[in-house]
Amino acid sequence: MGMLGSVVLILLGALANDGRLGKRRADVRFWLQALSPLSGVLGVSAAINGLLCVMQMLAYLGFIRHAPTVWIGTTTAGVVSLLLGLRFGYPLLSSLLGSRLGELTRSRLERLHAQLIRSQEPLGAAGIAFGLFCVAINVIK
Repeated sequence: MGMLGSVVLILLGALANDGRLGKRRADVRFWLQALSPLSGVLGVSAAINGLLCVMQMLAYLGFIRHAPTVWIGTTTAGVVSLLLGLRFGYPLLSSLLGSRLGELTRSRLERLHAQLIRSQEPLGAAGIAFGLFCVAINVIK
């Protein structure tokens, strides 16, 4: 996962935990409220980036022998990015795709979205942690 994808993952993790992060400091709450209108676009881009990251890490499965921590951390960051991206990007995707989705697909996606909303705080904490991990990997390179 690149630096931009890692920063977007951290931002979505912070948006998922806005209740906890915004309680402590007013300036953090201000920035999270400023980012909230962009959550749909950030979510769609994070979902695409997460899917590409997972596919790329699965293609480099042999890399696990050389650096297992990096492989597992990056793959997990991709999965968390995909899930947080679906959580925040689903409303934008459903408005863009509209009638192109079938009823069965729409109902499954709505159930998944409801489940992601219920588990957004742990996903947000994981997003912040794995986003910082990927930022550290990119800085160390």
